Amino acid sequence: MAYNVAPETIARTIWCQNEFSCLQQGGCENCAKCEIVGENAINALYLRNRKSSCPYYFDFGSAYLCTCPTRYAIYKQWGS
Repeated sequence: MAYNVAPETIARTIWCQNEFSCLQQGGCENCAKCEIVGENAINALYLRNRKSSCPYYFDFGSAYLCTCPTRYAIYKQWGS
């Protein structure tokens, strides 16, 4: 499934290392799409598992967070 995300969102995703492969295949390069368990008020997604190779990933206490604008848009629009 290909995802159609607004161009301004893609423009804000300046640190993507995977040429926006998530828009075509749902994951980053050969990795599966991050499993989301929730979101917070600052446009960050809570991840089920650690994904330390991504520049948009960080640990916050015992939580794993994703701050990728494109991944957040996919989650908000398609719920996955």
